[in-house]
Amino acid sequence: MSFDKHLIRKYNIPGPRYTSYPTVPYWEADSFSEDRWRASVSEAFSASNATEGISVYIHLPFCESLCTFCGCHKHITKRHTVESPYVKAVLTEWASYRALFNGTPRIKELHLGGGTPTFFSPDHLRDLLEGI
Repeated sequence: MSFDKHLIRKYNIPGPRYTSYPTVPYWEADSFSEDRWRASVSEAFSASNATEGISVYIHLPFCESLCTFCGCHKHITKRHTVESPYVKAVLTEWASYRALFNGTPRIKELHLGGGTPTFFSPDHLRDLLEGI
């Protein structure tokens, strides 16, 4: 196996961990409005969906116990009653995105993370995936 030493030197630096999109510099009221956000989402969807499809990340923040290495936004609980309302909320948010999309999304990648997807029951995971 060989490595491109130029690329290793170029990218071997600390970088930010992107936990939001758009990233914080775009949050200022005078530079990023709701209308601009809607137009940006619609434009990005059209460009990606027309070629190779879109990537979707769904944050599932629940865990029964804390992993010491985790830097994600999470909620530690053993109460599985949070599953159903959370799945419904995610699907409601997905519907608001779908309203901005011009066409049916072709999902090329789906990432479930944040806490652990295994917190959710198979039935709730199925409801989530079928809703997407």
